[in-house]
Amino acid sequence: MRTRKIIVATALVLAGLALSLPLSWPARAETVLKAITYAPPSKFEDSMVIFRKWVDKVNAAGKGELRIELLGGPEVFAVSDQINALSKGLVDVVMTFSVHTPIVPEIDTSGLSDITPTEERNNGYLALLDKAHEKINVKVIGRTATNSGFYIFSKQPINKLADFNGVKIRSHSGYDPLFKKVGAIPIGMNISEIYGALERGVVQAAPYPIFVYDMGLAEVAKYALADAFWRSHTTFTYVNLRKFNSLSPKLQKILVDAQIDNEKDLAAVNADLIATERAKLEKAGMTFTHLSPDEAKKWHDMANESRFDALASKIGQEQMAKIKSLIAR
Repeated sequence: MRTRKIIVATALVLAGLALSLPLSWPARAETVLKAITYAPPSKFEDSMVIFRKWVDKVNAAGKGELRIELLGGPEVFAVSDQINALSKGLVDVVMTFSVHTPIVPEIDTSGLSDITPTEERNNGYLALLDKAHEKINVKVIGRTATNSGFYIFSKQPINKLADFNGVKIRSHSGYDPLFKKVGAIPIGMNISEIYGALERGVVQAAPYPIFVYDMGLAEVAKYALADAFWRSHTTFTYVNLRKFNSLSPKLQKILVDAQIDNEKDLAAVNADLIATERAKLEKAGMTFTHLSPDEAKKWHDMANESRFDALASKIGQEQMAKIKSLIAR
């Protein structure tokens, strides 16, 4: 009997201890977001450098809870398929340029902005782009370059707009209206074909951001027009919208806050990277040319207006007027 009482008492004590102890739940698993980029991760380019800064900031702030794993670049999904892969949830994060203009034409206005990324965030332009992407299940996080734009790399110097006349130039549908305006002959091709096309004389010029040293373009194009067009550039970080919405508010905030922090010094980082790349290209024998101030302004205006005109029928006059009021100085 005494033994039975001891057993019962011990059981009651243990039960009481169990009730008084805090519940111990299994640790929540770390959320891993799979990311890809339009260029190989090793490429030295402003967008790649700035995107990796964002990844590092997210991973530091989300340690143990949220991590971005960079899977690779176009070898994982071709550039033309990356936004589709993101929309379907085959990847969670994509950093790319405005390759998806046919389905979200508003993104093609991003290179025409005369204001800073912070101003775009504050005045509603970024929110407008974000809303436009909802239909394809994509969340817009923000820009990965600014004050950069597109240079013209050529076999012969371009010192005035008349020098474009009759020049065969690498192009795609977005560039075509501008190049036709200056009398050039647009020839469609992929980025990967630029070097070979310049080398063989299939084209005499090609537009690209200044970061072409590791593409070897200094070997086949000895000149660069340094009056860049679409200076705001067109590269952004995107997240699968359903995936973003599935994250806790804390994890969503980590993604957005890392982007906002990046934007504080985006222009300065870009300027340093551009200066470094230009020095490398000049050392390799490339000469940078400039238009006269009047023609440089004309080049800027032609580039912007040709894109606005081409997009007006796709976006609609009311939406286009709103966009222009937000991003044009």
